[in-house]
Amino acid sequence: MRNSLLLFLKIFLLIPVASFANEAEPNVSDALFHHVLNSNTLQLFPFLPTITLPFGITVHLLMLWFSAGLILALFVPAFKKRQLKVSLFSAALESVVLFVRDDIVYPIMGDKRGEAWLPFFSTLFLFLLAINYLGLIPAFKSATGNINVTTALSIIIGLLIFTIGLKNLGVVHFFSNMYPKDAPLPIGIFVMILEFLGLFIKIGVLSLRIFANMFAGHLAILSFLVLIFVLSPFAVMISVPFAVFTFTLEVLVALIQALVFTLLSCIFITMASSEH
Repeated sequence: MRNSLLLFLKIFLLIPVASFANEAEPNVSDALFHHVLNSNTLQLFPFLPTITLPFGITVHLLMLWFSAGLILALFVPAFKKRQLKVSLFSAALESVVLFVRDDIVYPIMGDKRGEAWLPFFSTLFLFLLAINYLGLIPAFKSATGNINVTTALSIIIGLLIFTIGLKNLGVVHFFSNMYPKDAPLPIGIFVMILEFLGLFIKIGVLSLRIFANMFAGHLAILSFLVLIFVLSPFAVMISVPFAVFTFTLEVLVALIQALVFTLLSCIFITMASSEH
């Protein structure tokens, strides 16, 4: 079983660099970034023709649609009808939602408030998880490796921070809540400015963290494989094992980054809309 898994990973990890090997005058940076950066062309396998996406659709946008479609395809049929006997597949999907509920939302927001926010954070976690894992398929690209995608998701969280905070606390209390109680005026104003700027810093950190991890991970895998064509064919004895190890690590990172983004989003929204 282990040998079969390693063989599978070796074969499919080599697919993205096959086109690099066929180039007359290969350029390392072009070969690397071609398989990481966004574009409107999609090549499923080296021996198949390149697909040009119509109407300005890009690969990363296609990955976002695939992720949303995958979640709907899994959850809608599984929970379309109420059943006394739950199938093993439905129980597995439900366990993911229960994980978000019991380990993220309820401990931070509380049961009553968390119940209202559970659908949002469950969807956010599943959406990021689907995007990250689809990006691990060599023929696809990771949309979370695009700073525009992660920034858009972070801006949504930022808008929720301000919207929910202003709604729950009011305009005056929302900003006065940033002022430390009984602090001297100069220090209080300074801390208030830092707290206000901190809201935007948190939004930026959300975006950069998941982008940097997913982008760097994919680039590292491709960099190891490109060494085969840059240095020597004998580099395969070192490059492939390192690429397989990095790929395995990326499987864990994809889960962690979806979890961290969801967890921090929940914390930031709760902090901005709470009395203390």
